[in-house]
Amino acid sequence: MFKIYSNLTLLIGSLFFLNSCHQKPWEHTKDIAPINQISFVHFSDSVLGLDSLDLFQKLVEMQYRHPAIFTSPDTSFNWKSELPPYLLDPEVQAIYQDARKFRMPVEEFESRVNYGISQYNHRFLDLAKKIDIYTYISRNENFWVLKGPQIYFLPWDRYLGREHPLYARESIYQRSRHDSDQIIIELFKALSEEHISQSKKNSSLLTAMINSGKKILFIQTILGKDEAYQAMNISVDKYDFLEKNEKNLWTIILNQRWLFDKSFELKRKLIEPSPFSPFGTSIDQQIPGQVGIWFGWKILQSYWLANPELTLSQILDNENVNLILQKSGYRP
Repeated sequence: MFKIYSNLTLLIGSLFFLNSCHQKPWEHTKDIAPINQISFVHFSDSVLGLDSLDLFQKLVEMQYRHPAIFTSPDTSFNWKSELPPYLLDPEVQAIYQDARKFRMPVEEFESRVNYGISQYNHRFLDLAKKIDIYTYISRNENFWVLKGPQIYFLPWDRYLGREHPLYARESIYQRSRHDSDQIIIELFKALSEEHISQSKKNSSLLTAMINSGKKILFIQTILGKDEAYQAMNISVDKYDFLEKNEKNLWTIILNQRWLFDKSFELKRKLIEPSPFSPFGTSIDQQIPGQVGIWFGWKILQSYWLANPELTLSQILDNENVNLILQKSGYRP
């Protein structure tokens, strides 16, 4: 009798565990039909590679369909005199040829963006987006995404792979941001910023952790867990390290009373991109940079699991970081 009872208890416990595994509120909803609310314009593919005569005629044909490119608030801008010399520049032409070799395939890019926007519209039904996405060549300028009202400009030449010579002067730990699939991450990071308010006052480390973690939770919910780690530049081995050392690192944060510290230097060490996060331990070199964002993400996950009735929008809107930490029950 005891054996039957034990087996029954084990079965019920297993079923409960399996069921709970399927209740994570950030899990993707499957079989969402694409809403086809995205207009893709691959500007560089349309015009680069043409000779000067064909190029100008092509631009004339495009000008009224794409005011975002051909119209500027700067009244001194005249596309007829500004665009052709830029597009015919040998440097721009050479970068475009590299982009064709090393960028994410255009079909894959469009498919993944469509998938993400479908997930986004499912989560934000009242804010369903109709957006225009323009891809182009920027001469490796510093921005990752340029955005306007429902318009996103993505420069292919920022995503040619970490080994490309264009990025040789950058620190090694920063170059992975140039990998071809990072273009998807950066696009949805930019989209997340529309839902996360950033305080301009000097806020605490906890505030910075939670606000940065919201961006990662957004990426996880819309794109997936792998993309969330990619957004934090955390590799599989570093993920394993964090999982094994989560409790010890959290204990240090608490013992050092860092959570409510407003030091810019502390936030720089634990939130800003860096090769590692300094905790003053013998294993600092193994602690991934931006570990504060990782902890913010973990707290938000715990908070959503404890309050599954909340929507992603409600979590992103909540600026009470103390309440989020308290109600998360986060204890590694």
